[in-house]
Amino acid sequence: MRTPPSTTVALETRSLGIASSTSLDRISLQAVDWSVDTGELWVVAGAQGAGKTALLETLAGLIPAAAGEVRVFGRRVDASGDDAPGLQETRRRLGLVFDGGGRLFSALSVAENILLPWCYHQNRSHAEALGELEPLIRHLQLESILSRKPTSLSRSWSRRVALARSLVLEPDLLLLDNPLAGLDAVHLRWWRGFLAEALAGHPVLGGEPLTIVATADAVRPYVGLDPRFALVASGHWRILTDIEAVLAATGEEGFRDLTEPRP
Repeated sequence: MRTPPSTTVALETRSLGIASSTSLDRISLQAVDWSVDTGELWVVAGAQGAGKTALLETLAGLIPAAAGEVRVFGRRVDASGDDAPGLQETRRRLGLVFDGGGRLFSALSVAENILLPWCYHQNRSHAEALGELEPLIRHLQLESILSRKPTSLSRSWSRRVALARSLVLEPDLLLLDNPLAGLDAVHLRWWRGFLAEALAGHPVLGGEPLTIVATADAVRPYVGLDPRFALVASGHWRILTDIEAVLAATGEEGFRDLTEPRP
């Protein structure tokens, strides 16, 4: 079981500038001032190419901020120096699932992809990891595909494998890049159920509510999950009150395919 976070603020940004994923010299998003409380679900909406992926990668400490700072549970994730072990521990409290197929390692099996972070950080064997993580794997309905390679899976199943990989270290903050895009009805229903369980604190997921930040090209699939919303548009950041405000704002901006799931 995860230890409950000691602070009510899970994520905070101050005057954050986001560099483009393709060029760190180009600013794709600026002046992100934001506070995410523990246990909240935030949906960051925006058109493709607006900088949503780069935002998540910056929050996770994978690319440097162009300006300002990011704090996760009170600690800067972009810091370096005397407290490197503390920084590493903070980063382990983050889980990140990339867009599409989740950037799995194609040479590894599904099981090896899922177990890799746990084996590395726990310095334990593959067999020990399977025994420890079997409830999570079963809960995510992945036990029948453990021996397969990611290249043999649909993108929907690859995304679920990537989710499992992100959960094995029991993160407190989960970053999801467009997780509900392009799903059929069965997978969409499963993901909505997972999000509801994670926000409620399912025992298999550590017993405490997860804090979740998800990006989205489509916002209607989140109806009923009580999220909070932010909008990324034309290099600017806006926090909006509800889904109707998002739909009104995106209509003004002329975004395509933002209000309905992609086929």
